Amino acid sequence: MRKALTAIALAATLAFPAVAHIKDKDVNQSKESVKALEAGVEALKAGEFQKAVDSFSRAIEIGEMNAQNEKAAYMNRGIAYAQLKQCQNAVPDFDKALELGGDDALGFIQRAECQAELGQIPLAVTDAKKAVAMEPDQADYAKLYCAITFNGKVYAEAGPACENVVVRFEPTSVELTQAAAQAYDVSGNKAKAKEMWTKLLALDPSSEAAKQGIKRNS
Repeated sequence: MRKALTAIALAATLAFPAVAHIKDKDVNQSKESVKALEAGVEALKAGEFQKAVDSFSRAIEIGEMNAQNEKAAYMNRGIAYAQLKQCQNAVPDFDKALELGGDDALGFIQRAECQAELGQIPLAVTDAKKAVAMEPDQADYAKLYCAITFNGKVYAEAGPACENVVVRFEPTSVELTQAAAQAYDVSGNKAKAKEMWTKLLALDPSSEAAKQGIKRNS
């Protein structure tokens, strides 16, 4: 019987979207909404997440912002909600931000993290995959994609996703190398499973899992 797979903690470094440049002469933009938006950004950076939610909600309520600032308000409020562990509120904000701004890797990866927390694994996988395709050099995005697919038991995608992290960003990670090996093993890709188990054994010569994996896939 195959041993239980090692869990990978879902984690990604929170990135803050840049706030749109405010033009003083933009008569179509409310000074009050812009002030509330700026206050929300400062609160978010300071880790005062409920205060950030309140400020962004105020900006959205006032309205009269340009499209870029409106998108920033929803995106940032979604991030604040997510930090408060209120993903049920965050996801609709990410939906709105993406609706306003089209393709946005940050929106996709933030929404993916919340969807995974809510147990919406297929949606989370789709969004994380989009984010990684758009920003392939973002290690945090790649690691979250690996974690979502692995923990969500989408092993056919987890193998390549986790191997990508190992190859490009963390070549000495025992945990991620083992995750890639296990995912390939479970999904029936014997050649790749053996390759990753062999890499794991090189990193950890005492690993019984690696020795058994190599034997099993030889």
